[in-house]
Amino acid sequence: MTVGDLVFLASVLFVVTLCLRVAISVMRRRWKTAGRLGRLLAWFAAIYALVLISVGLLMPRRVYVPGARRCFDDWCASAIEARPSNAPGGCNWMVTIEISSDAKRVRQRARDARAEVEDQRGTRYQPCGPPLARGAEPARALSDELGPGESFDVVLAFRLPAGRTPAGLVLHHGDFPGVVIIGADQSLLHPPGLQPFPREAR
Repeated sequence: MTVGDLVFLASVLFVVTLCLRVAISVMRRRWKTAGRLGRLLAWFAAIYALVLISVGLLMPRRVYVPGARRCFDDWCASAIEARPSNAPGGCNWMVTIEISSDAKRVRQRARDARAEVEDQRGTRYQPCGPPLARGAEPARALSDELGPGESFDVVLAFRLPAGRTPAGLVLHHGDFPGVVIIGADQSLLHPPGLQPFPREAR
C-alpha cells in the first residue's frame, strides 16, 4: 500500500465523518454548525482536488523494467512479448500478456482490466479483435478468473500503422478508485504507467 493509498483512505474516512456530522446538525436544526462543517468539507475537497491535479501533472511517468510484473493488490500482469503477425483483419502485431495471482487463498478476477499498446511516438492502440488462442490452449481474457498462485497468458492482436512498432503495454485496471488517488498511475491527468516489452521478444 502506497502513501497515496493511505491518504485516500484517510480522506474518505474524514469526508464520511464530516457528512455524518452535517446530517446530524441538520436533523437537530443546528444551521450554523451545519454551514461551518459544510464549508470545511468544500475546502477539503478543493484542496484535495488541487493536490491530485498538481501531482498528476508534475509527477514523471512511471516506466517499468521490461518484462516486470505490475501488481494491483494480488492481481499482476507482465508484458511478455510483442511480435509481428499476419492475423485476420489486418492485425499486424501479436502481444502476449501474462496474468498471475499472488493471492494465497482466494480466487479473483479483474473485470474492468483492459490493455492498450503504445508505439515509439506515444500513440496508443486498442486490440483489433477478441483474445486469441495460443496453440492448443483456449483463448483467455484479461478479465478471466484465476486461482491462488495461478497464471495464464492472454494473447491480443493489434493493428499499428506501417513503420510503427510497440514500445510497451499500457494496462488499465478500472478507473476507480485509482483516478482519485494522489500519485497513482491512474490518477487524474497523469500519464498511465508503461510496461516495455523485453527487447529480445520484439
